[in-house]
Amino acid sequence: MGLIPRVALVTGGGRGIGRGIAERFAADGHTVIIAARSQTEVEATAQAICNAGGSAQGRTLDVTDPSAAEKLVREIVTAYGRLDILVNSAGTSYIAPLVLADPDQVRAVLETNLLGAWFVSRAVVRPMMAARWGRIIHVGSISAEVGAPFAAIYAASKGGVHALVRSLALELAHSGITVNVVAPGYVHTHLFDHTQGRRADLKGVSRERHEADLLAEVPTGRFVEANDVAAAVAYLASEEARSVTGQVLNVDGGRTVV
Repeated sequence: MGLIPRVALVTGGGRGIGRGIAERFAADGHTVIIAARSQTEVEATAQAICNAGGSAQGRTLDVTDPSAAEKLVREIVTAYGRLDILVNSAGTSYIAPLVLADPDQVRAVLETNLLGAWFVSRAVVRPMMAARWGRIIHVGSISAEVGAPFAAIYAASKGGVHALVRSLALELAHSGITVNVVAPGYVHTHLFDHTQGRRADLKGVSRERHEADLLAEVPTGRFVEANDVAAAVAYLASEEARSVTGQVLNVDGGRTVV
């Protein structure tokens, strides 16, 4: 792939999959703005990238605040003259039986995962349209396709992101902007470990047994790693992916074809 240096914004980039994507972008020569709620995490990630010879800065952002998203994008464009790539990896989950779910927690998942995706997409579109080039990539989930017991609202929020991407891809197709989803399978991150631990408790099995059951569902016999997801994102962000838009790219070891 041709590695043309770009300016990329990665939300949720302070840890987990988002951090892996930010590190991959920096290794590919892109300038990376890492945004998340935790100032400590984004600054630590940016510093680690800079120490490795990359170009990065950390910024705090709550993706549920549309004004904050617009402000951050304006500041990026002022500083760098453009914003070429958005990867929205910000996300949260909530594990609970349907009859016991807290409506406030449910709303928080929808606001972060779905409305947040819409807000940051809207924020980056103007400079991308002006440049006639852009890449918008959202991190979805295979749970939107296969379901997830006790995580219905998370699955629904990610399903909404997948639908959002298809519609935005059609709307922006003539603007030089592609819009896609990377849908990871089972990836060991802080969020995954927390949510799967909660699901194990609700199933009444040990966490080790629950993890073994999950692994048995994956044809390749191994969990996905963050750098696997980052590689898929790197492709979708490249010039070579100019004809790929409105797609959901599953990175799941074959889980969704079982």
